[in-house]
Amino acid sequence: MRNPNLPQEKIKSVVVSTEYAYVTDELKKLGISIISSVEACDLPFYERFHADMEIHNFGNDAYFLRNSCSLLKKEIIRVNSDANIIIESQSISEKYPNNISLNGAFIGDFYICNESHSNNELLRRYIENGIKIINVKQGYTKCSTVIVSHNAIITDDDDVYNKCKCIKDIDILKADKGSVRLRGYDYGFIGGCSFKLDKNTLAFCGDVRTHSDYHNIKTFCKNHNVDLLSLSNDALTDIGGLVAVK
Repeated sequence: MRNPNLPQEKIKSVVVSTEYAYVTDELKKLGISIISSVEACDLPFYERFHADMEIHNFGNDAYFLRNSCSLLKKEIIRVNSDANIIIESQSISEKYPNNISLNGAFIGDFYICNESHSNNELLRRYIENGIKIINVKQGYTKCSTVIVSHNAIITDDDDVYNKCKCIKDIDILKADKGSVRLRGYDYGFIGGCSFKLDKNTLAFCGDVRTHSDYHNIKTFCKNHNVDLLSLSNDALTDIGGLVAVK
């Protein structure tokens, strides 16, 4: 199945937090249409606009929405008239890990997630499509994971790294924590400050050169024919990533 996290051409429309104008302004300059994430009041305060907590693009025009973010349905259908929107049946507690039902990382033939707290329908669909589940302790799996290519990821989470490094079909780089900021927390996640814009471009919210593992990240991505793009000269910031819808 096609992986929506790995666009083969430039993405056209995305759901993203508009709290960070320097990000959305740069995306608009690149010709990308912006759908503002909504305020999910059943998420922890500093995650309430994080797209990677609100929506999961399954691929094949199917999108899972957090119940409290159902207002996004109209905007997604406006952009993609073929969209099949699956809204979670009820609001979920904001208390971790009950808030991470849609926060998993799809790579190659694998879906990395905290299985116990993931959306059951989402898991079922992945399994029915031949995707193997990699169960990890980290609930913020998508936040913690940079999807570089169909078989390559970067993570700043120990358990994601330890589980995936044993799989021969996954090339993985472990990055240090602490170089990404997130309001309300000591630090943010590397996956939450980055996203693919097209097949060969990985964008960062802030200046990727400020990351303590910048040279390793640059070399790893270059080995997978992926260039790095910094969207500003500021510190790297976890904005909840973005979710492409077209």
